[in-house]
Amino acid sequence: MLSWHTCSVCRRGHIAKISIADHWQRQGLGRRLILRAMRDAQDYHWTTTGQSPDAQQFFPALARETGAAFAQREPVCGHMGSAGYRHPVPRFERH
Repeated sequence: MLSWHTCSVCRRGHIAKISIADHWQRQGLGRRLILRAMRDAQDYHWTTTGQSPDAQQFFPALARETGAAFAQREPVCGHMGSAGYRHPVPRFERH
């Protein structure tokens, strides 16, 4: 699952949530989802929410590949904010 937002006015993109089932991780699916989100916004300034330990390895590797910063916890632009968007509260649970 991937939830993302873009603003063509401010040229910003935000990854709100990415989640891959444990048994599907490390097979390139997260990378493919992010690249899909970036397809029409590769030169945007990309951010993300607070990150799990797995994401703390994933996003820097993807940043090196794509050149996107994936800065953590930066405020979203005013257009995204006015649309009722809010950073989700990070929840990381393992069952």
